[in-house]
Parts: sequence; C-alpha cells; structure tokens
Amino acid sequence: MWIFEIIQLAVILAISIGMHEYAHAYVSYRLWDPTPKLQWRLTPNPLKHLDPIGFLMIFLIHFWRGKPVQINPLYYKNPRKGELMVALAGPATNMVLAIIWILVLLIYTKIMGGTPNDIFVNVDPMISFWINFSILNITLAIFNLIPIAPLDGYRLIKIWRQKWAEFMEKYSRFWLIFIVLLVFLGGGIFTNIITFVFNVLFTMIGQAFY
Repeated sequence: MWIFEIIQLAVILAISIGMHEYAHAYVSYRLWDPTPKLQWRLTPNPLKHLDPIGFLMIFLIHFWRGKPVQINPLYYKNPRKGELMVALAGPATNMVLAIIWILVLLIYTKIMGGTPNDIFVNVDPMISFWINFSILNITLAIFNLIPIAPLDGYRLIKIWRQKWAEFMEKYSRFWLIFIVLLVFLGGGIFTNIITFVFNVLFTMIGQAFY
C-alpha cells in the first residue's frame, strides 16, 4: 500500500512539476528568450526538469522539487513585466491543472450517477487519484509563491522590491529553515489554506453540474 501511494505521488508530482517548469520556459521563450530552448527545457517532459536530490525528497518527506528553469530577462522588451509573467506562469499552470482535475472528478461522478457528497465517501481509487492531483497542484501553486529563492515568490519580490529580495537572498538558508519548520510544525495552517482553496474551487465548479 505504501509503495502504491509513493508511485501515485511520484506520477502526480512528475506531471505537475514538469508542467510548472515548462510553463516558465514557454512564457520566457515566447518573450524572445532562447535560454530555455538552448538548455532543452522547452518541453513538458518531467525528465528534463528532474532534480535528483529533489526526487529523493519524495521518499523522505513525500514532496519533490524540480530543477528551476534558467531565464535571461535581458531578452525581454519589458524586463519587469516579462519577469512577472514568467514567475506567475508556473503557479498559474498548477491552478489550471487543479481546476481541470476537479472538472474531471465531477464529470466522472455525474456519469456514474453520483453527487458531490458521494465523492468524499467513495473509495474509488480514480476519485482518490483526482482529488490528490488537484490538492497537490494547489499545494505547489501556494508553496511556490513563498518569497524564498529559488521559488517564484522570490522572483515577484525581486521585481517589486529589490532591497527586500537582496535581504531574502542574503538570509535564504535561514528563511528556508523557517518555512520548513512552519510547514511541518504549523502544517495545520498551511493545510487549512490548501483545503479552503480546494473547497472554494470544488463548490464553484460543482454548481455548473448540479
């Protein structure tokens, strides 16, 4: 059972992180930056975005980080706007994936003659997979908005407040330890935020079906 859960987690994270990094690469490339293409990152193939150490984290803490896509804002016509678009592309893609899988979940349930209330009491492994897929993508979107290098939140801080970014980068190790402790020791707050976002999306989308 444990092995099945790890495999399921690895599949979900591989797809989700692969799409996340591909979104960064694609948007930067569309803004005339050749760097992602030259480094073979202009693909949703998760193997191209694999961080070996990050992959091992699946077995240690049940989470995975990808290899950040390198970009060169000097190619952008408007570097400030371009960096903003690239930074938001990853989390936005994860939110889109979360919405898509909620849609799939609701469509599947409706075809099977069920109701939204049945979803959370059903032991159907496909339903469980889609719920986990959606929740993990919401988790990735929120987690990546934390303002610590090399996360996307750091890029956003860097765009708007260079001095704040320098401060965050200077003490990035300490901030990273703080965030890890916050997630694991105060995980209830983080989990509540993710659950709230999932419930809002599920309720809004569910109203279109029932």
